[in-house]
Amino acid sequence: WVNMKSKKKRRWLWIVVIVIAISSIIAIFGQDDSLTENGDSKIEVTPTPEPLTNEVGTATFDEIYRAYKDNELVADDMYKHNRYQITAKIDGMTNDGLFNLTGGATLTLETKVDNTIVVFYAEFEKDQEDNLKTVKVGDTITFIGECLSAGSWSDCEMIAQ
Repeated sequence: WVNMKSKKKRRWLWIVVIVIAISSIIAIFGQDDSLTENGDSKIEVTPTPEPLTNEVGTATFDEIYRAYKDNELVADDMYKHNRYQITAKIDGMTNDGLFNLTGGATLTLETKVDNTIVVFYAEFEKDQEDNLKTVKVGDTITFIGECLSAGSWSDCEMIAQ
């Protein structure tokens, strides 16, 4: 009698395992949309994404800085990952360290907003090294860069000295 119970339990266990396995196979392979109802193949067309824009926004560094000082969350929605033209004085320049992950150089820059001297970082890619070799600490430059925050800019290109 005990042996019969054990066999029934094993049989139920195998049934449960088989049902789960069949359900898993159906779930994995049953969602294949590559065939239409009549069995013909269909081709899915993925639209080509829009090219990324390099448009330069019209906001000034002063506006961006004030917006981040007022509310960083709102400022991120308005300015983050957009490109702007900035003019500032070079305080320092390095081509190594934590900020230099892809080559190029990181500049420490400063500008005055109202009565406050604001210091921020701008990362220039390796292809900008020749332009950066023409400037030194103390020079004022104009660049276009991607805003990550008021204090951090990436993918910068020097446009004037």
